[in-house]
Formats: sequence, structure tokens, C-alpha cells
Amino acid sequence: MGPWPLDPRGPQAESIALVYWVLFACAAVVLAIVCGGIIYAGIRFRDRPGHVAQQIHGHDTLELIWTVIPTVMVISFTLLSWQRLNYINDVDSGTAMTVRVEGRQWAWAFTYPDQQMFKLQDGSTLVTGEQLDIPVGAKVKLELTAKDVIHSFFVPNLGGKKDAVPGHITTMWVQADRPGTYKGQCTEFCGDGHADMLITIVAHPQNEYAAWAKTAVTDANRYIDPQTRVGREAFLSGACAGCHTVKGTTAAGKVGPDLTHLMSKQPSTIAGVHSPINEENLRKWVRNAPAIKPGVVMPKFEGQLSDETINDIVQWLLTLK
Repeated sequence: MGPWPLDPRGPQAESIALVYWVLFACAAVVLAIVCGGIIYAGIRFRDRPGHVAQQIHGHDTLELIWTVIPTVMVISFTLLSWQRLNYINDVDSGTAMTVRVEGRQWAWAFTYPDQQMFKLQDGSTLVTGEQLDIPVGAKVKLELTAKDVIHSFFVPNLGGKKDAVPGHITTMWVQADRPGTYKGQCTEFCGDGHADMLITIVAHPQNEYAAWAKTAVTDANRYIDPQTRVGREAFLSGACAGCHTVKGTTAAGKVGPDLTHLMSKQPSTIAGVHSPINEENLRKWVRNAPAIKPGVVMPKFEGQLSDETINDIVQWLLTLK
């Protein structure tokens, strides 16, 4: 869904929307009364032939009313805002998990808690980029910092925003009451790539979150596996890099498709004819693409590359998301 603060999907965002709508409704009523009074007075007491406009020097009761009512309104708005701010700023009570968030030019990195479900095979904990995955109904504390300049974290459907400051930790929390994908963006101008510094929060149902974490850890382990590094080197040093592009590497070929986000490709097909994109199908494609799609430019690597090298390349391709 698109970022829209008046479509709250969590308790913090609902608190903010409540304050907004109360102030909006009261402001609309005041506007109607003031404009209505001006229009009525302009018509009723205008100077016109046969009628001389009268000078009115004050009305104690009316002046008392329009002094007391706005005062009561301002005090009420202050108390409501104060109460809601205390709720929004209460980061620690009821926290289900804490995620470290680092902003840098121009992306976000999310480090998950030091818990067994997020542990990688090298002893480190899971880190993801661009997308934060949380369980539905869980209050998630975010510890914000920045690597280079000030950034600002804002996902309107889930709550307010908070700056990420280099060398300093600021905290906020988010909670999604419904499963879904929620979009946000850095709201502090941070350089040329500011407009592309997007945020995505995916809320998973409670009974599916553990399965997501297991898959994410498996993918991360595959990325740091020594075999993955071997496959990456084989891909970049061979003919593959001459035809395909993988952003962030030396592969910048223009003949074949861009493989940067291969495993996230939708629809999940290889060259439009082989589905889905998984380990088995990738191995078949790399081994002998012409047998699957006659006339394809990609050559047959079976016999040119060993089965071990083909498998190493496929293991690296599986990390491209």
C-alpha cells in the first residue's frame, strides 16, 4: 500500500490520526462559524439605500463566549496531544523485539535481535537491506542511527517519524495490526539519492513469522557460504559477466537479462519459458539453455564447465534478490 498517514494500520498511527481528525473537525466548525458570522453580518448590517449601518461598540456576553471557548479548545488540544505524545514516546513498555536500523547514503540496513531464530552459521545475526519484516501485533522497538549524514525514518501507515543521527541512537516503535506491505521513505534530504531512499515494512501473520525468519537465515547463510564466493568468482571471471549485469559487481553485460534481482523476479520464469526460478531449474538452464529454449543466445555450458562449477554459480545466483 502507498504511504498515507490517514489510513492507520497500527496503534501509533491510529493515535496520530485521532489527534488530526479531532483538530480538523474543530477547525472546520470554527471556520464555518467565523465565515458564517462574517457573511451574515455583511448581509444583515450592510449600508444600503434606506438603511444606515449602525455602529456596534461591543457585546460583553459575545466577547466572553469567543474568549472562553477558544481557550478551552486550546487547553483541550494541548492535553490530548500531550497524552498521545506520551503514548507514542513510550518505546520500551511491551516491546516484543528490538531492531537496529542504520541509514546510509542511500539505503537502510536492519539488524535483527541477537536471538537464536536470527542466528547465522558464522555466529553473526541476520541483517537485511531495504526491507524490515515484523510479526503482526508485535510492538517492535527501532534503534536508529546513521553512517554518514542525518536521515529520517517515516512509514506513515504505522506511525510517526524520527531522525537517524550519525554517532547517536534515537528510538521509536512500530506495530502493524494487519498483515501487509507498508511503504515509507527517508524524509530528511540526504544527498543526490534521497528520493530513492525508500523503506518497506512487511508485516507477517504471527504463525508465519518463524517460517519467514528460517527462510531469511537460510538465504543469508547461502550468501556467506564459501561455495557462494566461489560461484561469484566463477560467474564474474567467465563468459557470464560478458552478457549479464549484476549491479554492485563488475558484471555489466548488455546482451542477456539483468540478474541483479533474479530471485525476486515476477513472474518467476527463466527466459519466459522455464518456471519457477529455483535451484533445480537454474542448474538445468546454466547447463544447457538451448535445450530448453532453442535459438537462445546463451551457449551450452555442459561439457565446458564442470558440474561442480555449474553448481557453484547456481548457488550464487540464488542469493540475488
